[in-house]
Amino acid sequence: MIVNKSHREKMFRVVACVVIGLLLVSCTRRESVSQVAVLGSPAYAVTSEIAAEGEIVNATPLGSDPHYMEFTSSVARVLEQSKAVIALGASADRKMVSELSKPKLFLLPEGLEDPHVWLSPKRVLAWVPQIQSFLDEQFPNTKDVHAQNAEKFMATLQELDANFEKLRGYCFVTQHPAFTYVEQDYGWRVLGTLEVGEAEISPKQLTALMEALKSEQNCLLLLNPYEPSKTAEVLSEQLGLPSVDFDILEVATRSYSSIMAENIDGVLHALRQ
Repeated sequence: MIVNKSHREKMFRVVACVVIGLLLVSCTRRESVSQVAVLGSPAYAVTSEIAAEGEIVNATPLGSDPHYMEFTSSVARVLEQSKAVIALGASADRKMVSELSKPKLFLLPEGLEDPHVWLSPKRVLAWVPQIQSFLDEQFPNTKDVHAQNAEKFMATLQELDANFEKLRGYCFVTQHPAFTYVEQDYGWRVLGTLEVGEAEISPKQLTALMEALKSEQNCLLLLNPYEPSKTAEVLSEQLGLPSVDFDILEVATRSYSSIMAENIDGVLHALRQ
């Protein structure tokens, strides 16, 4: 059979595309199998500070709430293809990860009612050796990198810890009830919150909060930058309550250090006004 030149070239291109496609699929599959999947935005923000480049993959669905994480097909695929898993263990993620027959690390104790431990730098410091040890087991050839990254991260956490201490005794109103551990560890006075569960407080609760605020000289409202609040607008309009954004890492797209440094710098700046 005689095959002309243009037909041969066309066949060659088709075969080449198929081969390249198979190689890409194979590489992607090998890469995901050699990585540790991290589930939960705060967990990824912290773990990314310690891991070497290419060692972890974010299994958290974009915009996923750490309290009620959904087990989607994309999450299942990443978890299944990974060599190990690091998860918050705050809600449904604990159950889905527990069923996997591979190494796993949960950062939160089981049954914890309030999961927002990550907002206290003091408590995140306790996570660092756990994560470092787990990554060392999975990637023994990069132990030195983990050690260097962990040392640098702990220095940053200690700096954040000192800045959080500067706000001991200051009055705050928070949009989301996420600051229990900050209150316990640093003595911030949280006069009230604008949400109960996932709903905003009732008009009666708002009235009581406004009455309490009238006796305070200086109080700062900490807002979630990803959720508008009508109650916050009322407080600002009627009482002139100053506010500042405070990212609680439920949709973390950057490192823990950068987000928390921006948070505390914003608060310190607002209180100096």
